[in-house]
Amino acid sequence: MQSRVLYPLGVLVAATVVSVGAIRVVLRVPGVPYNVRDLFLDHGSTSALVSFALTLLWIGAGAAMTAHLVARSERPQVTAPLVLLVTCLVSKMLLSRAVTYESVDDIVGSNALYEMVAREHVWGGWWARAFEGIGVNTIDFLERRVRYAALYSIPLVGIASMLTATIPMLRAGLAQKPRAPLVVLMLFVVLWLFVARTIVVPWAGTDNLTELLATRPPLGIGGEWFLFGIALLIGVSAAMLIRGTERLSLMPVAIVATIAAVPAGWQLLNLGLEQHVEKYGATFSGVQFLLGPDRTHPLSRSMLFIRWAGVQLGMVVVTFIGAWIAHRLVEPTSPLQSRADLASVGRVNSGEKL
Repeated sequence: MQSRVLYPLGVLVAATVVSVGAIRVVLRVPGVPYNVRDLFLDHGSTSALVSFALTLLWIGAGAAMTAHLVARSERPQVTAPLVLLVTCLVSKMLLSRAVTYESVDDIVGSNALYEMVAREHVWGGWWARAFEGIGVNTIDFLERRVRYAALYSIPLVGIASMLTATIPMLRAGLAQKPRAPLVVLMLFVVLWLFVARTIVVPWAGTDNLTELLATRPPLGIGGEWFLFGIALLIGVSAAMLIRGTERLSLMPVAIVATIAAVPAGWQLLNLGLEQHVEKYGATFSGVQFLLGPDRTHPLSRSMLFIRWAGVQLGMVVVTFIGAWIAHRLVEPTSPLQSRADLASVGRVNSGEKL
């Protein structure tokens, strides 16, 4: 038991050290986007980079913990919102110790709820008086975390769902539950995604994100849902790699599938982002903004694809490592494996009796 706990923790330390070193190398690469260079606190101090590395690893670890806790719960429809919220807040805490306040604002958006409700009375007089009683600092504190949770939970739900669907242990845990709680859980997930998307896109506190989303995507599907598809791809790839560590014969298939998913991710990225963004007198694509060095020196499509391949594969690796660490730490104490084994034995015995 002790070795099964110490080994994942050792991998966590090693992955953090390697991630910090890799980030330092990337920051020194010529042509790295300016918004990446200016991202970190204290000009990229060691403590900031360590916190950022843990933030990246938490993408997979948080998704795996969410999947495990929901699968183990007797009331998954009740556990899911609590676990999702806590997972998002842990990510917020780690990220706040890694990047500048302005960088978070650029993505999450500025606080506007107090001004709209208390000053402009958009919800009426009763809410205006209630907000004034609560105070601007408390409202701003809550709004900032709600906005972050809405944004972060969209890929979190996608990755956790794919881990649950692909890893037999987690899939078996949900399969053993009554149908009614599972139906409620599914409805909750759909509602959560709808509310999160509403906060992130129509109610955005900044246009830094929404202006990059495709305004005329294919089939009328919002560009954000194509980006959600990338999270699903990353989740599937990470889950297959985890299964490859449990059955080595599956690892070559997992690696090939992960690499083969890069063109699909590239296509989803282009479908989800706007092709013609006009800002500060310059016109550029959303992909150029995310992957290019700046707005005035565009890269070729092939170079952008190469950069995206590095981003997607890098995200799969950190998600896989984080998810594997959490999976190994939870697995020794999880009752699901024994339940699944008992169910399997029961099915075998029933078959033999028949």
